[in-house]
Amino acid sequence: MILLSLGPKFALPYTQMSTLPFFHLIADIENALAAQTDRQSREQTRCRIINTTQNFINRTASLINNPVERFCANAATTTKKFIRSNPDILVTAADKGNRTVIMNIADYDNKMAQLIADTSVYQLVNTDPTDKYERMNNNIVRRLHALQLIDTRMKYKLTSYNAVCPRIYGQPKAHKPNLPLRPVVPNTTAPTYDLCKYIADILQRSLISQYNARDSKSFCEYVNNLNIPADHILVSFDVVSLFTNVTKDVVTHDIIMMWSDIKEHTGINLDLFLEIIEFCIGASFFCFRGKFYRQIKGSAMGSPLSPILADIVMENLLTKAITQAHVPVQFIRKYVDDLFLVLHKDQVDHTLAIFNEQNPNIKFTCETEDRGRLPFLDLLVVRHDDGSIKTDWYAKPISSGRILNYHSFHSTDQKLAVVRNFIDRVRGLSTIKTDEEKNQVIYSQLRKNDYPHKLISRLLIQPARDDRVEKPSSFKSIPFIHGLSTTIKKILQNSDPTTSISFSNQNTVGHLYHTAKDPVPYKNKSNVIYQIACRDCHGKYIGMTSNKLRCRMYGHQSHVNTLDKLLSNGHQNEDHEIQQLRGKTAMIDHCIQYNHRFDLNTPAILDSAYKSQALQVLEMCHIATTTNTVNHRTDTDNLSCAYANLLLSIKDRREMRNASSKKE
Repeated sequence: MILLSLGPKFALPYTQMSTLPFFHLIADIENALAAQTDRQSREQTRCRIINTTQNFINRTASLINNPVERFCANAATTTKKFIRSNPDILVTAADKGNRTVIMNIADYDNKMAQLIADTSVYQLVNTDPTDKYERMNNNIVRRLHALQLIDTRMKYKLTSYNAVCPRIYGQPKAHKPNLPLRPVVPNTTAPTYDLCKYIADILQRSLISQYNARDSKSFCEYVNNLNIPADHILVSFDVVSLFTNVTKDVVTHDIIMMWSDIKEHTGINLDLFLEIIEFCIGASFFCFRGKFYRQIKGSAMGSPLSPILADIVMENLLTKAITQAHVPVQFIRKYVDDLFLVLHKDQVDHTLAIFNEQNPNIKFTCETEDRGRLPFLDLLVVRHDDGSIKTDWYAKPISSGRILNYHSFHSTDQKLAVVRNFIDRVRGLSTIKTDEEKNQVIYSQLRKNDYPHKLISRLLIQPARDDRVEKPSSFKSIPFIHGLSTTIKKILQNSDPTTSISFSNQNTVGHLYHTAKDPVPYKNKSNVIYQIACRDCHGKYIGMTSNKLRCRMYGHQSHVNTLDKLLSNGHQNEDHEIQQLRGKTAMIDHCIQYNHRFDLNTPAILDSAYKSQALQVLEMCHIATTTNTVNHRTDTDNLSCAYANLLLSIKDRREMRNASSKKE
């Protein structure tokens, strides 16, 4: 309970040297070094980093050295065992409040089943529609390229090759009775994801809103300059299920209405643009517990196109509604589906009725000020008797009050950045409190997250950060390894001051959770490093693929089938036809030389990465540290030979761990 209450982003300590993400560290280092044009400087930087890493491995006897590390390591082990032995329990994040929810999977499944049983929104389909929508997406992209509306580079970016059906999941609304779920469909694996992003970017640049509050800071600046008439009150309107009620016909109408602004940012004509919009909205589909569904109403929460479409629909609805309700423009602000208004106290119900008349699908709920106070975003808006407005930083009652815990195994810089951002928010958003009162709020919240008194006191007296400081031209990240990554960051930034290095954490509490989403079949995964075992010896072939793993296995099987066919027809290994197969892969070379065959039905996934450069480095690292590989020496030629001793040390550590595991 203690560990899970720290939140999914709480970083855990590594317990074994062999589990440290050295390969990803090497891949990210190479990615950062690629930006340096001076070859000599690049080689020197690489050697310094390798020397630092080797020294870290040699001098580190144990990764667990203090009581907090021991507690977290033991708690992680206990939590893993508990979750594995209780597969009927789901641990997930709440919809709001940064809270952790533990619930029965049976209850979760029942709530999700009830949600997607709404036939007015979702439709069950017989087969996975991914391939169909992928073909349709790529046809549209080819048309855009043929019409010279996008260049070749953009064509490749928008073309979908490895789409996987999105997996829907529900976020528990912990602030509501009976724990209802909010459906989310992450569209990052959908075939239309990049096309949606492309269209969303055009629309985003086209929309000039007179109502939008960009964030809490801009809303704070706006509202603190208001002066409210004595007979007016503060009101907020909230839309009920906005995304699922943004229908195609309304979107089409609103796109046509603002086409004069949109066409300034694209060469696509109106008919084709509407066709693409309609396709992107209609291509909302997902999988749940092995069944496939299509969203037939509204836009999916999780699509990059949905927020801007909802914004456009809301913008036009507001324009019509406030004209009819005679609400001054300066007295209304919008943030997604939340509206802040200043209304005459006798006109609230009338104004709400006008808003609800604009669209039969979009309905608003209303909340009015209580004793001159109204929460909006993470602010408490306070109206004084003289009509002036002040604000206060506000945490909703459902908020866990959780930020990055002091004991999390993030870098010190990351934790300090989180704290400074929190301090700046409280001070910037609180115009009603004195400095001492603000400091008391900050102190209380940070102490709840285990930050020590002396550190808080020191941070409270530091001046506010200057946002005008020149920012680096590029940003790179490397995995965080306590006692190593901070030194590597300094080396990289000293060699290239224009690049900022941040840290990523790969060992967190969130990785202990049971996923609420349907698992993706491992052969449908892409951007992976895989290993295939030889059925006739101890040999192993290691490869990489940015395509789906099953497609890569089809390619290997095709080579083997060709070889078998040639051999059955009486060809010898020395024949030209068989020699043409040599060099395709090290695997087929092994098959030809020894007449062995590999188990292509059960490849093992060793690693994964999103960037092709990282995949190449990871593949070479795995080849260099795996015993009995049939891969050629040339398969690791693109990895600097300076890594040889470091990879040998990592290999030795891994083999020692495997040997001790077998003894146990």
